[in-house]
Amino acid sequence: MEIYLTKMILNPQSRMVWNDLGNLQNLHRMISKAFPKIENDTAALHHARKTPRSEFDLLHRLDFNRQSGKAVLLVQSSVAPDWSFLNKDYAVEIDCKTVHEQYSKIENGMRLLFRLQANPTKRIGQKYRHPDEQKREEFTRKFRDEKSRRRIALNKDEEKIEWLKRKGEDAGFRLADVQIKANVENVAAIAQSKIKSRRKDGESPMTFGSVVFEGVLEVTDAETLRDCIIRGIGSGKAYGFGLLSIAPSTD
Repeated sequence: MEIYLTKMILNPQSRMVWNDLGNLQNLHRMISKAFPKIENDTAALHHARKTPRSEFDLLHRLDFNRQSGKAVLLVQSSVAPDWSFLNKDYAVEIDCKTVHEQYSKIENGMRLLFRLQANPTKRIGQKYRHPDEQKREEFTRKFRDEKSRRRIALNKDEEKIEWLKRKGEDAGFRLADVQIKANVENVAAIAQSKIKSRRKDGESPMTFGSVVFEGVLEVTDAETLRDCIIRGIGSGKAYGFGLLSIAPSTD
């Protein structure tokens, strides 16, 4: 399988850039335009519909360097994107290359630098009990019939690292060293601890607990890790989460 990685340095003077970065759904729609249009059965349930994410293994992440002032959009996919629809002033630079050969060189025992922006959550089961007794009934009523909201963000750093450790066990790696950036340097979340995205129907915004993990991982199952890099880690992948970036470690 061929895997493509686009590195796009965004133009901070572009109004369209800020329009996309101000709404994660706008950004997702913009990125999706670079890929073949997908036809769906209009009668299909929402969760069963095909999307660029499901059909083309589409992942993306926004990296923002406050020192240099550069906003970089990374987009990974299993088909080559076509960015020709973008206005000429949207990006300062666009570089698209294949990375599957790099991924094919991953071997068990290798130590790799990694970066991951994730939405660490836990699923709320029917036995979940709200710590505040007075709010338990209200909480239960609110979430009883809303399956899409049965995940809650993890707040403690220890919980977030444990979440990543568990994900690593399933993804073919173990953590050798990790640090957390709770205040995400992300253009869509400047001065925010969480990322929000407005809904089309005017309902309250969707909110994602956003964390950047950086550190060193050790490969325990190379084949599984390669698949995980392609498929992504955790939830919220359509909104910029889950893209695991790797690089050779100097250790």
